[in-house]
Amino acid sequence: MIISFRFKNFRSFLDETFIDMKAVNYKEHPNHLVMAGNKKLLKTLAIYGANSSGKTNLFLAFTSFHSFIFWQLFSMEDIPRKHFMSLLQISSLDKILPFRDENINSQPTEMELTFISGQRVYEYGFSVLNKKVLTENMAVDNHVVFTRNGDEITIGRQYEKVLRQKTGIRPHEDRLFSSILTCLDIPEITAIMEPFESFFSKKIAYYCDFLEPFQLAGHLVMDGRAYKALENPEALNYALGQLRKLGIPAEELIIEKGIPKLGYRVKSRDTGEYQIQYMDYTKVSMGTMKYLQLFIQVYHLSQGGGVLIVDNISNEFHPSVTKFFIDTFQKDKNLNIQILFTTYDISILNNQQFRRDEVAFVDMNEYHESRLYTLADIKVRSDASFSKDYLLGKYGAIPLLKESIL
Repeated sequence: MIISFRFKNFRSFLDETFIDMKAVNYKEHPNHLVMAGNKKLLKTLAIYGANSSGKTNLFLAFTSFHSFIFWQLFSMEDIPRKHFMSLLQISSLDKILPFRDENINSQPTEMELTFISGQRVYEYGFSVLNKKVLTENMAVDNHVVFTRNGDEITIGRQYEKVLRQKTGIRPHEDRLFSSILTCLDIPEITAIMEPFESFFSKKIAYYCDFLEPFQLAGHLVMDGRAYKALENPEALNYALGQLRKLGIPAEELIIEKGIPKLGYRVKSRDTGEYQIQYMDYTKVSMGTMKYLQLFIQVYHLSQGGGVLIVDNISNEFHPSVTKFFIDTFQKDKNLNIQILFTTYDISILNNQQFRRDEVAFVDMNEYHESRLYTLADIKVRSDASFSKDYLLGKYGAIPLLKESIL
């Protein structure tokens, strides 16, 4: 699970920015929290903001960080066996791009993630400039594993003995030292690197609506999840069961000549009996495709825990469906999945749905710089009318409508 993600100088975010999943000491909605060791972590984070304010860039920062690590830890041969890659991660949008200002483009981009995997707490980060790794650091359970400055590696005291013979190893300027550690056959190092690899290969899933419609509709095929679902009947049955809870009579998913087809239970006007009618994915509604994909991802994440990141969760969803989906994560029985999402849906922006530390905003200033803050940061009262005050502009992060379009 994510504890916090820090980054600086990425796309529209110039200053240091924190996504902090540590809970504030509030009394409301204790079931929205999960205990991870001695830490109380949020299960959900909803992010609001005007169009073009930088909300998607916020998630692209995490995706770029993830992808930069992923492609160095795993070879192309390993990927089909170990992981079904998201389209987002193989798109051109996963590059680490600094803030676009000619006066400061010589500054590095900094990224650091604190997370829990395999009952261990990791702090891992790096700074990059023009694809060159300038600094890198890793700590596990508050013990430094290594720090890097350029090509100089300093090993933490707890790992000096086991890595003594490896002190001559120096990574290339465009390679992460963590990718070298994953290759070492040293039990003490393997013990910390296997959960590290597992987190970045199995415990993060994405869904982003800004992909082209064809990619979005074909996502189940192209990243392998439809085939994975067929190999795992439990995942598919779970997803189809959730569709039926939403009033969509989906009974099964099949692959016919390489094309996924969704079978609907339909009553015949002639006989009055129910039968299964199949529709290929290009004719299925975008909303249904989105439901199916997201619920399959939820099932797989629930098996070992993880993080689901959704850009524009309310697109294609009726407001009641959005609430149903978020409620799934906030229930007591969810003990191992977090969801971070952007949305414009103010029907759920209230203190019955969210704690104050679960609602964040992205705003952009006149210098085209984005910033992130939560209701907790601006000290909003627990009994405030979140949606009403947001539309009144009390929290910022809304469009400035100056005149009519006609």
